[in-house]
Amino acid sequence: MSTHANWAFEATHASKNQFVKFNKNHPDEYASLFANLAKIQGLLRSGHKVGGFHVNFFRSEGHEVYRIGQTGVPGALESRLYVYPDSESKTLHILEIGEKSGQQADIKSAKKKVVEIQKQKSAGKSAT
Repeated sequence: MSTHANWAFEATHASKNQFVKFNKNHPDEYASLFANLAKIQGLLRSGHKVGGFHVNFFRSEGHEVYRIGQTGVPGALESRLYVYPDSESKTLHILEIGEKSGQQADIKSAKKKVVEIQKQKSAGKSAT
């Protein structure tokens, strides 16, 4: 019987102020987004591969950025949490959070952060 990696969370590329402000202004949506993130983490921990399962609130935005939407919040503001699931290191990088109205800017920023993370990883590998 094989065991699966923990799929830890990493938030060093997320803006703490952005997340604190979002939580203050939209606490129900914030809670739903992070509950859904935990569901994704559970699927990955149980051995599912990124892209190897389908849930309505999780979808690719391209370039290894995935969007998690809120669910189960009546009258909720459409909200998104952007993550980069790094299958090699088994890390869920938390990148951006925001409303649908800022979606394009959030996706662009998240994609830049993925490139930065991958460059840092490559630099770390070549230094060893």
